Amino acid sequence: MCKLSKLMVCVLIITGLTLFTGCSSDTPVDNNTDATTDQVNKEGTMELQVISTEELQEKLEDDDWVIVDTRINDAYNGWALEGVTRGGHIKSAIDFSANWLRTEVEDRDNLLQEALKTKGITADKNVVLYDANGEDIKIVAEYFMQQGIENIYSYDIKEWAMNEELPMESYPNHHILVPASWVNELIETENNGRPYKIFEVSWGEVSEAYLNGHIPGSVHINTDDVEEGPIWNRLSDAELEEFAKNYGITFDTTVVLYGNDSTAAFRVATILKYMGAEDVRVLNGGFAAWENGGYEIETEEREKQPVEAFGATVPVNKNYIVDLPEAKEILADQEGSRLVDIRGWEEHIGATSGYSYIEGKGRPAGAVWGHDLDDYRNIDNTMKNAIEIKDMWREWGIVQDQSLSFFCGTGWRAAEVLIYAEVMGLEDVSLFDGGWNEWQSDSSNPVELGE
Repeated sequence: MCKLSKLMVCVLIITGLTLFTGCSSDTPVDNNTDATTDQVNKEGTMELQVISTEELQEKLEDDDWVIVDTRINDAYNGWALEGVTRGGHIKSAIDFSANWLRTEVEDRDNLLQEALKTKGITADKNVVLYDANGEDIKIVAEYFMQQGIENIYSYDIKEWAMNEELPMESYPNHHILVPASWVNELIETENNGRPYKIFEVSWGEVSEAYLNGHIPGSVHINTDDVEEGPIWNRLSDAELEEFAKNYGITFDTTVVLYGNDSTAAFRVATILKYMGAEDVRVLNGGFAAWENGGYEIETEEREKQPVEAFGATVPVNKNYIVDLPEAKEILADQEGSRLVDIRGWEEHIGATSGYSYIEGKGRPAGAVWGHDLDDYRNIDNTMKNAIEIKDMWREWGIVQDQSLSFFCGTGWRAAEVLIYAEVMGLEDVSLFDGGWNEWQSDSSNPVELGE
């Protein structure tokens, strides 16, 4: 058992495991602690030692220690939640959210194992878990113990956040990705009298998913109202302005977008931002985040409430979405620009087109692979942390000070990554709207195949 003086003990019950947490302020953390003999008592229960703020500061740059944020993704990104005075995460901390262990998805065990590997959380490391509610640590600690990770310490992030001199990091534009609690407050306060709209976005007329339950007051957007085949580029600027008016959107309306599958919401978000909408938000984690938060769900179908004018000349942000001529210019500037492919590896190398209605295979000559969309998402479909995104990019020669234009097949997957890039603070970023579908439709456009 850990040798602790002046000990204050808190007992945490974790599904069959009892966690004793406590640490004297004058007892240093011992790097050589043998968890097998010191942290497991005779009853076979695990003890989590509480690490002090001073001790934690000393471990931030120590490679033998891993600092883990167990809260929801939104708190890590920058939102001040659960009574924490500052949003964001402790500098150098990585994330392993308790929500991932609450989420039932196919192949979850392998995804969790991959997350441990990617984040460097291994049995030979000392691991500090922190949260703000005293519950997330329990869930993650139990899972880590099951994986043979035993040198685990606990910490309350509220203490760190109260000291303005201690470093915390937030994404510059984390406000674009919103937690369910923020949406709920928006509804309750009616956005403090300012105009707002909430939309469920998916392809086709009102979906069964929408009718089975949606965020109260939300209106369905059919993606056919912003794009058209066969290339599936956005509609003309005049048509997009009519779309906005039809759905009651003005340039200064706070717009919240979500869906069961978030890609459609991100697609519409990029188009609205291109048009000039000043406050576009996407629900991080999609409708599942709202459901898991236990908030009210309604089944009443809501009707659009048109307005007379959008209030700005479309497009205000013309360079946010680029077309084929601009994509060719980006490819010609290999020093300062990158055309980044957000499709699966098999699509990138030309083993498949990825679409039943796209015949051509391969990639625009000179484009670089930026990984498939799944690699940008956590297990609960929230945004993966910026450290891992930048590592993926660096592997393929993509750096954030370049001009980056993202594409996929028809603009949906790439739209989500574009928003993530903006959340991270990148400024010179855009969506190549036509993507592979438009590129391959003209046989004169140069194509590469293979690795």
